Amino acid sequence: MSDLKAQVIERLRRVKGPDLDGNIVDLGLVSDVLIKDGRVYFSITVPASRAEELEPLRGAAEKVVREIEGVTGVVAVLTAEAAPGQRRPQAPARPTASSTPPTGAAREHPRVTAARAQGVTGDGARPAAQKAAPPAPASGVKQTAGVPGVKHIVAVASGKGGVGKSTVAVNLALGFQAIGLKAGIMDADIYGPSQPRLLGITGKPTQADGKKLVPMEAYGLKSMSMGYMVEEGTPIVWRGPMVVGALNQMLREVLWGDLDVLVIDMPPGTGDVQLTIAQQVPLAGVVIVSTPQDLALIDARKGLAMFKKVSVPILGIVENMSYFIAPDTGARYDIFGHGGAKAEAEKVGVPFLGEVPLTMDVRETSDSGRPITATAPDSAPAQVFREIAAKAWGELERAAGRGMKPPELEVMHDGEALRVGFATKDNHELSAEFLRVLSPSAEVQGHSKEQRVTVGGKKNVKIRELRGVGNYAVRIVFDDGHDTGLFTWSYLHMLSLQKDKKWGEYLAELKAKGLSR
Repeated sequence: MSDLKAQVIERLRRVKGPDLDGNIVDLGLVSDVLIKDGRVYFSITVPASRAEELEPLRGAAEKVVREIEGVTGVVAVLTAEAAPGQRRPQAPARPTASSTPPTGAAREHPRVTAARAQGVTGDGARPAAQKAAPPAPASGVKQTAGVPGVKHIVAVASGKGGVGKSTVAVNLALGFQAIGLKAGIMDADIYGPSQPRLLGITGKPTQADGKKLVPMEAYGLKSMSMGYMVEEGTPIVWRGPMVVGALNQMLREVLWGDLDVLVIDMPPGTGDVQLTIAQQVPLAGVVIVSTPQDLALIDARKGLAMFKKVSVPILGIVENMSYFIAPDTGARYDIFGHGGAKAEAEKVGVPFLGEVPLTMDVRETSDSGRPITATAPDSAPAQVFREIAAKAWGELERAAGRGMKPPELEVMHDGEALRVGFATKDNHELSAEFLRVLSPSAEVQGHSKEQRVTVGGKKNVKIRELRGVGNYAVRIVFDDGHDTGLFTWSYLHMLSLQKDKKWGEYLAELKAKGLSR
């Protein structure tokens, strides 16, 4: 036993057990203590019916361990699972729409209460014989706490593994960034984290104030993953409470800063971890990823059903590996079939966000930590991911009641400017040069401020064509060949309102880098 682990156990002996009887170590209530890079993880077994009452006990245990020199963080969670050699506590009956929760029981989030009432209990769940009506939210119920600075949290999920969900998640996050939004990504797959490899990030996060972690960053995208805490290939053998504690820590004990959207790369499946995230995280919406074949769609339906039952808005479905274009002949092959996800979206009445092709470029850039949306912005897959991001953002704004009506667009002065007229009756004229140099493409937006390309020499550029993309964005084609910028209505509105500020910042960047218009 390591010296630090021995110190932790000895300190925990100072914490009295329930009803002040003995201490939590000698009573056998403490799980095996895990320590990684100074961070300490353990769980405390308590009767399920007394979980809320004994929350101060958990806090006391965290406090005494945190005071140990060399400990950089502590995650202590309460669990109702019996410790070895102890009788398993009798779990309280699940509440129904008409039952009264037992005195002292832990309060369950309304989303999960409703889901359980409808028969959703995790993997392999079947609808209850008689579904009870979802209970109405009780007055005075606490809303799930948000994450400071984060406006929207979007989950990317799949009913099964192997459909390319993590690749879609990171490129979706970079797609959000490429359309002018501040974005981050959290890897919620504790057992199989992928984001460190996909983003090409090595090393461990630091602590800013001795408490909160500073997220890792690549291509201007903030990121947090369990993969930064352990070596690649190291198995994580944790029980449910430990996983939940780690997820909460990565979400709420990280200095995310101001983000328009935080993407959560969910673990595959529809089990308790997914339900817990729905319970403890204020999700603004979810994107479901599937491949076209029937077997994947069966599992995608389970994911759709789970999130619908816990009242998380479905932003849409993405069909990944939709088709393959042979690089030598250009011939198209529908290896896994084609169109299944789109047909499923139409069948269940949710938006279809797009088809991502199966290409060597996506595979190679993902394996080498160079996501294609950031590193090859002119490629066809990168354009697809930006369009998916724009569609998802449009659905997100609509779900939040802020969806914008398409503005009136008119090319003016022989392509030198664009007139933008919004439903609020405010009209703005934006020069072609201004739109070109602030185009929301990876060329301009896809990296950190220090790495970002500042586009000069565009004083005489003109608008050649406007290509509408659904009812949420427009692609502007310039006469210098640039056409990868996808201007959402909200981005155009922001540029219109902050025109002077953005232009001043651009001129300052030109001067600092020795460039000219």
